[in-house]
Amino acid sequence: MDLSEKKKIAWLDTIRVFASFAVIVGHYMTCFDNFTGFDNMRFIFFPAGNIGVFVFFILSGYLIPASLERSKSLWDFYRKKLIRVVVPFTVTYVVLGAILMLIGLLQPSIAMFSPFQHAIYQSGTPWGIIFAMFPVDVNLFKFFDWPLAWFVGEWFMGVLLFLFLIAPLLNKMIRRAPIATLAVSIVIATATFYAFEDLALQGRIVTPWWFPIARIPEFVFGMILFTYKDFLKTHRKKLLPAAEIWTVIVGVIFYISYADLPCPTIIFRLFPIEPRSLLIVLSATYLIFEFANWLNEKFPKPLACFNDFSDISYMAMIIQHVVLNIFSHEFDFEEFHTIGPPVMFVLIVITIVYGSQVLKKFSDPVEQWLMKRK
Repeated sequence: MDLSEKKKIAWLDTIRVFASFAVIVGHYMTCFDNFTGFDNMRFIFFPAGNIGVFVFFILSGYLIPASLERSKSLWDFYRKKLIRVVVPFTVTYVVLGAILMLIGLLQPSIAMFSPFQHAIYQSGTPWGIIFAMFPVDVNLFKFFDWPLAWFVGEWFMGVLLFLFLIAPLLNKMIRRAPIATLAVSIVIATATFYAFEDLALQGRIVTPWWFPIARIPEFVFGMILFTYKDFLKTHRKKLLPAAEIWTVIVGVIFYISYADLPCPTIIFRLFPIEPRSLLIVLSATYLIFEFANWLNEKFPKPLACFNDFSDISYMAMIIQHVVLNIFSHEFDFEEFHTIGPPVMFVLIVITIVYGSQVLKKFSDPVEQWLMKRK
């Protein structure tokens, strides 16, 4: 990749790192669910995870049309996407699962978090180890009461595979009727959400918004942004103010609607895990894309180091869930001093970044070897 090509995608790297970091922040806030001393902090930062996921799916959709164009065939497209999603997940799964078992020799309470522990000693179904290595929808694990759900809890990996599977069809539909395709996807996502809402209330699934079919609108919107990027660039002076006005108006309406609830904060109310969040997510993400592009044009050198972390974004998105799930069970957050949470957050981020870099060294050779095979 030459320098000019690298500059063109720099802002995409910025968005990828931002989305990954937002997810880490959101998941870190779950550690304080029972800690009343940090209610305001939790309400303000917990939705960051939702924002990160929204942006991540839209970014994934944005990258798809170019990927389809570069692929020699549909099989070539599917093969590459499967390798790039499954290999990092599987390597992380095996390495972390083994590490947790080893740590469990010294501290048995840690071993219970390993999927190997579940499959070998508790569920009696060793085959579950192999099955759980493949990214699937965590809602299915919860619905059928299968073990390993939290370890496979990177539900977005299963959603990505589903979205990649239907991407060629969506790409054709978008080129013919982009607005209609987006509208239909929103209707389908909304219908899916409300059709399964009772199961979430019963605790049978986590949330209908985690079903792959419910996340199609974000993916489609990303594909539209790329497919019609020239049109968007030409009409940028009109579209930017329109997106800003729409975002502010919807934001104010949302905020007023929830003003009577405890600790109303703009971010928490704007990005719920439900279909109406699409009213603001699509326009807000467009603004985020434009802002990231502007930042990289104005400050390319300062952002270069930040953008380098995009190479480990997949690994970080996977490993952070494992680290934070274990971490939250091993510390008593109510004993933290006010300065404790930010200090611990920095330490966790360092751990996630370093761990991701190490795991990527294991993952890359496997990925490269599979890519070279015909």
